[in-house]
Amino acid sequence: MNRSVALGLTLIGVLCEANTAMAVQDSAQAAELDSVRQELIEAKAAIEEARQIAEQIVLDAQKQANQINQSSVVNDLPVDLSPVEIQRGQVAVEIAAGTVEEIATAIMPNDWRIMVDVNDKAILQKRFQYVSTKSRDQALRDLLAPIGLKHQYFFDLKDEQGAKRPLLVISQR
Repeated sequence: MNRSVALGLTLIGVLCEANTAMAVQDSAQAAELDSVRQELIEAKAAIEEARQIAEQIVLDAQKQANQINQSSVVNDLPVDLSPVEIQRGQVAVEIAAGTVEEIATAIMPNDWRIMVDVNDKAILQKRFQYVSTKSRDQALRDLLAPIGLKHQYFFDLKDEQGAKRPLLVISQR
């Protein structure tokens, strides 16, 4: 019977160790799950914070774009300027790659029409990089003289309804 008792006690000891080992393993898995759960919570918070920052960046960019548009709207309103004011008016033009007509359009007030009367179609299609902060007349001369063109203002032209429709003509010399 001693042997049976000893064997029984040994089995009880082994079972206790196995239960302890399983409990330790369960505890380790629970701790690991808690750690993973915490990482997921932190990742979710980081994603939410990034989303909020991105939304704020977009809002700030929209505000800046609106401010730029509002300031350019002031310049885009048709204004009845005298010929001297048109010619001497300061312009701020920066164009990375534009045709003569596109650059002239940027230089002139919005209510002005531009006519380019040039036989050489290559000049019409050529793109230029152009920057100027000079008077409107000087900016036009700086643009046109190097390529053999000149400009002329027609201040008093009117449309069929009698509204002012000024015209800038660009032509070859």
